Amino acid sequence: MKAEDVDENIVERQEKTDVETSQSLSGIGGVEVRISVEWGRADMTVEDASALSEESLIHTDRSVTDPVDVLVNGKLFARGKLVLVGDSYGVQLLEIV
Repeated sequence: MKAEDVDENIVERQEKTDVETSQSLSGIGGVEVRISVEWGRADMTVEDASALSEESLIHTDRSVTDPVDVLVNGKLFARGKLVLVGDSYGVQLLEIV
């Protein structure tokens, strides 16, 4: 078996999987899901959390340049970067996980 044969087999299997996935989702396409974006987490004690007030700063575990997590019904689905869409924020997907 040659390397190009392996590549063709992988592509064919992926195309078949894509079609199967599309067909299996056809019956549930109207079901609503919750999509949320998480750009960082912070651990703190109950004492520190209860001391939070307006204008408090919470330092998260991520840098400004790190990708954000996109969750579907609480489960990690993708990673992306924050972008401006008019006067709102959006997320440009970089990776489906």
